Amino acid sequence: MSVLITGGCGLIGSTLAKMFVERGEQVWVFDRQISTSRLSGIEESVKTLRGDLGNFSHVLQAVKESAPTAIFHLGAVLSIPANDDPPSAFSSNVEGIFHVLEAARLFSTARVVYSSTTATNGIDIRGTVIDDGALQRPTTLYGTTKLFGELLGRFYRTRYGVDFRAVRFPSIVGPGATVEHVSIYNSWVIEKAIRGEPYDVFVEQHIRCPVLYFKDAARSLLLLEAAAKETVQAVCYTLAGIDPMPSAGELVAAVRDRFPHAALGFAPKAFAMEYHSKLQGLTFDDGSARREWGWKPEFTLRSMIEDFSAELADHPERFK
Repeated sequence: MSVLITGGCGLIGSTLAKMFVERGEQVWVFDRQISTSRLSGIEESVKTLRGDLGNFSHVLQAVKESAPTAIFHLGAVLSIPANDDPPSAFSSNVEGIFHVLEAARLFSTARVVYSSTTATNGIDIRGTVIDDGALQRPTTLYGTTKLFGELLGRFYRTRYGVDFRAVRFPSIVGPGATVEHVSIYNSWVIEKAIRGEPYDVFVEQHIRCPVLYFKDAARSLLLLEAAAKETVQAVCYTLAGIDPMPSAGELVAAVRDRFPHAALGFAPKAFAMEYHSKLQGLTFDDGSARREWGWKPEFTLRSMIEDFSAELADHPERFK
C-alpha cells in the first residue's frame, strides 16, 4: 500500500506517517516546508515531496509520482492565519482540495481521506447536539473553506466515484504547536507547564472546549481509511473528543496535579471569549463514527497530559 499525506510535516500528518511506516507501508509526504525534525526517526523510510497545494501542477506531479492507494489530505491554513490572509487560505484550502480531488480522479486513486473541523458548524447553531447532520453555518474563513471541501468531496464521490470520506476534528492537543488559534490554549497550558514557563489561559475557567489528543486524531484517520466502503454511510463524521469535555479550569487543575509548581493563571481575551461563549452548553455526538467504523478515543484528560510530557521528554527534536 502506498499513501500520500498532504501537510505530512504537521503534527497529525507526521504522526500518521509514523504509524504507516510502523505497518510497513510506503509513505509519501507532501508539504510546503519539509521538516526533518517532525519526521525524526522515520526520515529514511518516507519519501518527501515539496510543493504548494494551490499549484495544480505540484499536486498532479505528487499524485502521479506516488501512485497512492489513498490520499490523506491534511494540509490547510488554520483559523487565525486564514482570517488574517484570506487569499492564502483560499489558495491552500479551497483550491487545494479541488486539486487533490481532481488529481485523485485523473489518476484513479482509490480513496481520499479529508481532515475537516467542527468549525464548519459555526456558532449559529440550532439545538444543543452537534452530530454529523447538524446545521453547518461557519463564521470563520477556515470553517468556510473546510465546509466547501466537504461538499466538493461529496460531489466527487457521487459524480466520479472517488471514495471520499472525512472527519471533523475538535481542537487538537499536542506538543510543538506554534500557530495561534482560538483553542490553542489547550495545548499551550500543558506545554508551558512541562517546560516550566508561566502561562495565562486566554479564556475564563468555566469555558468548555471539545479536545482530542493528536495520537487519537491520527488513529481516527487510520480507522476511517480502513473501513469498508459500504459501511461508510455518513461520509463526513463529527468526532467528539475526550469525554467528559474539560473546562479550562479542569484542564489547569489536571495539569497542576501532574506539575504542582506550574505557573498558570487566567487572562481572558475578548476574541476568544466571544467565540467560545457562544458554544457553551453544546454536546458533540460521534455515534456514527463509533457504529460505522469502530471509533473510540483512547486518551483521557490525565493520560493525555502524561503522554504529552513523555513525548517532549523522549523526542525533543520533533517539537522544537
